[in-house]
Amino acid sequence: MPKVSPRAEKIFGRVPTAVNVVGSALLITQVVVGISLTVSSGEPDPVALIPPPPTISVPTPEIVAATPVEPPSPSPSPTPTMEVKRIPEGEVVRLKRFPGTGSPVIGQVTDKKARLTFVELGKPWGRSKPLGTGPIVDGTYSRRQTFVTEEYGPDLDRQWWADIDSQRHTAEPAPGESLYDIAAATLDSKQSRNFPDNTAGVDVASQPIKNGWVIVRQMRMPESDAGRKARIELSAVIAVDTGGSRPGILWITIPDTHKRLWPDINRLVGSVRPLRP
Repeated sequence: MPKVSPRAEKIFGRVPTAVNVVGSALLITQVVVGISLTVSSGEPDPVALIPPPPTISVPTPEIVAATPVEPPSPSPSPTPTMEVKRIPEGEVVRLKRFPGTGSPVIGQVTDKKARLTFVELGKPWGRSKPLGTGPIVDGTYSRRQTFVTEEYGPDLDRQWWADIDSQRHTAEPAPGESLYDIAAATLDSKQSRNFPDNTAGVDVASQPIKNGWVIVRQMRMPESDAGRKARIELSAVIAVDTGGSRPGILWITIPDTHKRLWPDINRLVGSVRPLRP
């Protein structure tokens, strides 16, 4: 290569700087022009071509109120149905005469609370006694005559009784309620409360008496696990109009272990009278 003179070297030494300045200016101009062309050309922006992310719809869960479930109620124990074979009201079935002599008559009972008078029987009956004003008050038994008919149970610590009880009826008769109704209701109460479960009642007599009505019922009791001998009891209720607001009631009951005393029922029914004030 030929050698350059010092003066030419100075001239050519300044060229690269000038060229660099001019080149930089041209490059900037191209970039600006290129951007302008791109914007003015109507071509879509590459960034704008990127689709937005899809919207995800999250369903709102439906809130359902819980229905409270009540626990099933326990089934009530069935109430035992009392078995009674009745003589309908208006039908008269007279009390038969029972064989034998029964108990002796030793006097006359006067019950001022019940407003009744009737015979007092002798042995084996105990004496007729007023029941006082303790737990027994007006409206319940006012006099009683009784005796033990048997002792039973493994230790003979249980007793069965015969009873003659008098009282003033516990309430005034309802409109239309007859003496028959009162006698039948009293017997039903006795059968339900005073006799073993599953006792069957059979009415054997239903008849009018002077100023009253009497119903006699056989109480047919189931066999006793404790060894009670009595199986049938003859029970009678006499409802008597005493002239007061409530009738007088006379109750007598004797088990079949002492059926020789069933004539006492005939005697008592025939003797009862209202005690007029």
